[in-house]
Amino acid sequence: MQFTSSESFITKLKNLFNGLLAIPLLLVGFGYLEIDNGSWTALIEPTNALIIGMSTGLGALILYLSLRFKKESRTLTVFDTIQAKMEAYYSLASFYYWSVFALSLVTAAMLYLFAHLVFSVIYAFIIFWMSVFRPTLRSLADLFDLKDEERSKFINKEDLN
Repeated sequence: MQFTSSESFITKLKNLFNGLLAIPLLLVGFGYLEIDNGSWTALIEPTNALIIGMSTGLGALILYLSLRFKKESRTLTVFDTIQAKMEAYYSLASFYYWSVFALSLVTAAMLYLFAHLVFSVIYAFIIFWMSVFRPTLRSLADLFDLKDEERSKFINKEDLN
């Protein structure tokens, strides 16, 4: 995937990021309101052990994926060109965002299955956690180890060619 400027890169990245967080938000929000209102009952009656196990498992998966993403994104300095760095980061970030999206859908499904509001709290944590990894031009310029004119062009959304 070729990016003509940092603006097209960050726009595409933010659209993916925001879109994949927003879709489960609708499901979780609706589920929360239905459960809190008392009009939705559990399809599977949960036990405390099951709720604790599912919560811990989801949290551990989010933590593992995030730490892996952070570790792998630090290796992007090996690429010679800014274009290669953007392409590699977009690929890496896409995998991470889609993985978190899948876990968000699992969280929403657990909310509906067990009608337990702890799963809406887990989703709120996912949103908070993802805000730590929200892409910005400055954070990406630091991550890509851009210097001087190249950094200025990247941050100011100028043509990179």
